[in-house]
Amino acid sequence: MLTLLIAEKDEEHLKHLLGLVNWGIYDFEVIGVCGDGITAMESILRMPPDLVFVNDDLPRLNGIELIGIIQEYGISCDFAIVSETESFEVARKAMRLGVEEYLLKPVDKNELVQVLRKYTERRKSAVGQDVNERLFCTRRLLRNSFMDLFTSPDAPEYYSIEYMNMKYHFKFREGVFQSAIILIKGSFGEENDDFLDSVIMDVRTRFDPMCYEVLPFIQGRFWVSLTFNYEKESGIGEMLPELYTIVKERLDKCGCDDTVFCVGIGVPEYTSTKLRRTLETAERAALCGILHGQNKLYSYGKQEFDNLSSSDILTPALLADLNNSAEALDIEGFENAIHSAFSLVSFRTDPGILIDICHVAVEAVVDVIKTEEEMNFLSEQKEILDRLRSETTLGGIKSGLTAWARDLFARRLHEREYERPVREAVRYIKAYCTQPLTLESVAGRVHLNTSYFCTIFKKETGQNFSDYLTVCRINEAKRLLRESCLRIAQISSAVGYTDYKYFSNVFKRSVGMNPSAYRALHG
Repeated sequence: MLTLLIAEKDEEHLKHLLGLVNWGIYDFEVIGVCGDGITAMESILRMPPDLVFVNDDLPRLNGIELIGIIQEYGISCDFAIVSETESFEVARKAMRLGVEEYLLKPVDKNELVQVLRKYTERRKSAVGQDVNERLFCTRRLLRNSFMDLFTSPDAPEYYSIEYMNMKYHFKFREGVFQSAIILIKGSFGEENDDFLDSVIMDVRTRFDPMCYEVLPFIQGRFWVSLTFNYEKESGIGEMLPELYTIVKERLDKCGCDDTVFCVGIGVPEYTSTKLRRTLETAERAALCGILHGQNKLYSYGKQEFDNLSSSDILTPALLADLNNSAEALDIEGFENAIHSAFSLVSFRTDPGILIDICHVAVEAVVDVIKTEEEMNFLSEQKEILDRLRSETTLGGIKSGLTAWARDLFARRLHEREYERPVREAVRYIKAYCTQPLTLESVAGRVHLNTSYFCTIFKKETGQNFSDYLTVCRINEAKRLLRESCLRIAQISSAVGYTDYKYFSNVFKRSVGMNPSAYRALHG
């Protein structure tokens, strides 16, 4: 019998799904249900099921992130996405991860049965699958996991060759490490993923036989990194410009006349401890197209840059302008600061400085905009940086950055206006919580009707009005019990409760002990 795990945050839909079919008839056993992504991840790692139905909008860790993490661990289990809405972006990401099933809520019985039968048939046909193919898939996932980590801002400086080979199944040896970046942007539509895979296949066919290791990694919709490990005397370094020809020939075959691309070659390094450096210089070489023109190949070691550095542009004064304008949500001031930064860039500037400017500008906005409710903001930050890095002109970078900031500033201004009456109400409740306050009187104080005030107060504070008022009164009662000699009945009256017994019950329910016990403990 096959095992099934359901990761679903909506209890009503979970009940609907569990009762939709007799799972045993289809040779499935439901071995667990989870309400959030972290719990689901722990369950899968502890006891991998054959199939997981996963909500794409799970708390703590969404469905796509969960699938990616499980695949990084090399665990072989299938997934089916269950979603409230038909999202192209979620479906695209799911397909990239090899997920074939996408169900809409409320799940239809016939569609569910079709998925179960499909999976069962696929499982049976996979029984005789070649072991080498499975190992290849696992190895590819491990390699992607390594590159995803190594290209992140928090990447380690280096790993030893022994560690990388053991943990990630590489075949690295002492010799030369050299990276290249292929940046492609054009009208591919949905065929873009296949195109990048085809380019990688052409590269591997050309270079695999002569290298110890060729490590490809698709970093985004238009961005491919390639890392080559080869013997110093092999002459591979002189052959890397052929990457330009490989891309050009593949584009010609596809008839992509409006596509622009750029190939950047990093500096060769002679130890694995400099792997980060060759990746970074390859990226900077690929970005030369922004200042020097697209449809070309650039080798970082052959470029002659001026002496301008990031610190020459990102001065304390400019950083203050960026931070102050972001804090004030002043889009005009922010755009002026961005214009000032980019105005110092010349034709001979190291293009890595452009990305440094973008990082600092995005961080200035993030520090102000992010809130507890925007838990996905880190992914938004990565997305905008990837998008800016894929621009083909300096003007595109500037307009993309300012348009992104303008949208977020407008959104935050709207939220601040939305929060203002709640902040005023909270201050008023704290100041007058010992008075006979009512929901109606506080709503009137901030000039909102009672129903609307009740809704936004719960959204902003996480509590309804009466619960919040109770917390304020009990906190004041605790202070008086600790610091005054008033009798408990007097304290009850002082914090707004006319009924002493009712006050004692509320206090015990909130604090876990009655007022006299609290005073004995803290008085």
